[in-house]
Amino acid sequence: LSKVLCPGFRVGFCTAPPQLVTHMERHYAVAMLHSCNLSQRVAASYFETVGVEGFLEKAVVSTQSTGKDLITKFLSRLALSREPSPIRAISNYLLSLPPEKDVLSLAGGAPAPSTFPIESVSVSLKSGIDFKIDGAAMATTLQYNRTIGLVELLEFWSKIIGMMNPYPGPERQTIVTTGAEFGSYLVLNALIDEGDTVLVSDPIYPPLLLKTKAMNANVESIFEDPVVGGLCPKHLRSTLENWPETERKPKVLVVCPTGSNPSGANVPESHRREIYDLVCEHDLLLIEDDPYYFLNYGEALNSFLHYDREGRVIRLDSLSKVLCPGFRVGFCTAPPQLVTHMERHYAVAMLHSCNLSQRVAASYFETVGVEGFLEKAVVSTQSTGVTQYYKSQRDAIISALDRHMSDLGTWIVPEAGMFVWVKLNDISDTTAIAEMAMDNGIAFVPGKAFAKGNVQSPHLRLAFSIVPKERLEEAVIRLSSTIREHIRRSDNASDIIAG
Repeated sequence: LSKVLCPGFRVGFCTAPPQLVTHMERHYAVAMLHSCNLSQRVAASYFETVGVEGFLEKAVVSTQSTGKDLITKFLSRLALSREPSPIRAISNYLLSLPPEKDVLSLAGGAPAPSTFPIESVSVSLKSGIDFKIDGAAMATTLQYNRTIGLVELLEFWSKIIGMMNPYPGPERQTIVTTGAEFGSYLVLNALIDEGDTVLVSDPIYPPLLLKTKAMNANVESIFEDPVVGGLCPKHLRSTLENWPETERKPKVLVVCPTGSNPSGANVPESHRREIYDLVCEHDLLLIEDDPYYFLNYGEALNSFLHYDREGRVIRLDSLSKVLCPGFRVGFCTAPPQLVTHMERHYAVAMLHSCNLSQRVAASYFETVGVEGFLEKAVVSTQSTGVTQYYKSQRDAIISALDRHMSDLGTWIVPEAGMFVWVKLNDISDTTAIAEMAMDNGIAFVPGKAFAKGNVQSPHLRLAFSIVPKERLEEAVIRLSSTIREHIRRSDNASDIIAG
């Protein structure tokens, strides 16, 4: 019943001659007595409720798009080998029951709530609003939770996803992840086998390189558009159409569409549609890794979910930039078949994400509401708004760069995110400058970190997020002085060699 009811129940059937069934039964009796009664009872009750005709209509002859399984062929061997935890399956079922359901569970090894020393948690917001977590909310916070995440938090995020105006039709499910970074790891782990190829935007986010390298996967770079920025659909088309016939075609395209790290570029709306069409044409999945979605300083842009008529988009979101990174709360919205395999991985890796951070986040959202969250994080024009704060930071560092480094390099004003991607003139690699900069009290990431193959790079990434606005000019002056010192030393060394 895994494909037509759910895999977590672990219910199947064997129809065979009685003599064979007798010997199978003997083996079963000493191995595990019998299959799980709970899943058998729920399955039987389900069939009794919908009837044979209802079951066949849903499972066999349905032509609805939700019955289409696009994901299975993309799953990695590791994902296909993962089995659901029987204890987690029971626990998740029990946690999904309403409070009035009187079940005396002797199933899970959950600690007794009476032994928990914490009674409540009070939270004070900078806005002057306070809220308290206690009673039933605190009880569920302190106890084991469903692997997929806290119900109240998922309900809130479903409203945010709904406001992204996703294409109607394909079924989607959201799982809470320990930050978008771990969401990315779970997704890649579920999809990528050794020798598979992942298409990525160049310059490349370093942790993505590290994850794929650990999986012995190949990375193929797709350039960013030199005119409008963001992943270039023309280069993507050329790469896919000219892919060697002797090699496995790529499974996945990873895109950071808003404030790409490190370039700070957005994928324009027209390019998003074109990229999605190419993904469909060449039978790929698209991982939309979008942690800077709420830090967009220009016109609002649609998520790739808006175009996802075939259920190919796997969206990763994060609260790190608009709430706080220490909570490690992220979300993955994807086809349910993929979420199932992510959940199996999660269940054996850490059971579920931290309940306390999920609860505080959910209570915060309940306190300020969707509109309050969006006003604070996205569309606020007040100095206290998160987006406006980082836009002001961006403007300050760009002004400082214009004043102190215009003769040293070039850069494009970032459209979103937290970074400026600087290319230095007449310098082949910035690694030595980065080492020198540390001694001069300034730090940046050399461009070499964002390239595959450990190749030299004249670029450097500057983060304008954490240095106070009034000290950003000082930071740029230190950087400028370091670069000029490096150039003088290089010139002197050249003179000595020439002499």
